[in-house]
Amino acid sequence: MYTFPNEEDLAPLIEIIRPLRISNILENVAQLRHCLQTLAVRGQPRSTYYSGTGPLPRSIIDREMSKTPLGVCTWVYYGMSYGPAHIRKYKLDIIDAEFKKIPGARKINPSTLPENEYFWSRDRIASGAPDLVELLWTNWVPNGAHVAFSPIAPIRGTDAVALYKLAQKHHLAANIDLMPAFCVGLREMHLIVELVFNQADEGERQRMEKALRDMITEAAELGYGEYRTHLVLMDQVAGTYSWNGGALGKMNERLKDALDPNGILAPGRCGIWPRRYRGRGWEMDGRENGKTEGDGVEPDAGKGRL
Repeated sequence: MYTFPNEEDLAPLIEIIRPLRISNILENVAQLRHCLQTLAVRGQPRSTYYSGTGPLPRSIIDREMSKTPLGVCTWVYYGMSYGPAHIRKYKLDIIDAEFKKIPGARKINPSTLPENEYFWSRDRIASGAPDLVELLWTNWVPNGAHVAFSPIAPIRGTDAVALYKLAQKHHLAANIDLMPAFCVGLREMHLIVELVFNQADEGERQRMEKALRDMITEAAELGYGEYRTHLVLMDQVAGTYSWNGGALGKMNERLKDALDPNGILAPGRCGIWPRRYRGRGWEMDGRENGKTEGDGVEPDAGKGRL
């Protein structure tokens, strides 16, 4: 685990991570998280730290992070290395030299970390042991629930900053805390932003949905598409993959009609509606005005009954 002090470290960090990840010096899924997510995953409610409204002030974040073994920082890198000791050392020395090109970078010694530090959850997961500690950030608000904004981008600092700024803007408009994590694969980068909200608060649910839909739309305009999403957002996300007059969607519909002509298997899943449902108002694209069902389904030819 490494920590980095400044928000502006994001772009140079991604540029450092990319070649290390492509060459498999950084193994598994390289994760660069905002410190607020590391604070939230401790499982304490937001009210433990702050009773005001709006996003948690930076001064409060710094105060609370200063009480942790990580200290004051903005970005936290969680990584792992596998193999014989001499191979691990070779890779870890390269990683250390590269990360310490960032002024103020700090390597955290695991021996200084208590058993309940989130680092140990990542250690278990990286060793193949499932773990639900990750979800403790749902305690951030009462009746905590979560939904994610999850675009894919090239592994470039400019792309990371563009998506981070986009998320910042819409979280500020929705009056909610931003908890981003950049997950870097061999040839792509996922930004996973967990929006944690009070599921019993209708107004908050509506703000979450608006923020998500606005981010999906704006990200698509910039060329970034979601790799996963909530059921209620699938039609909108599928619609963003609209190249060549929606060629991908049309192909998916033809496959659906050929393999599942009666529209039995998960109609609408991933924005792929069977012929019997199409054009009957089943899509959930944010314009349904509270309507939860479409106008029935088209009966099979020759099988309609009164």
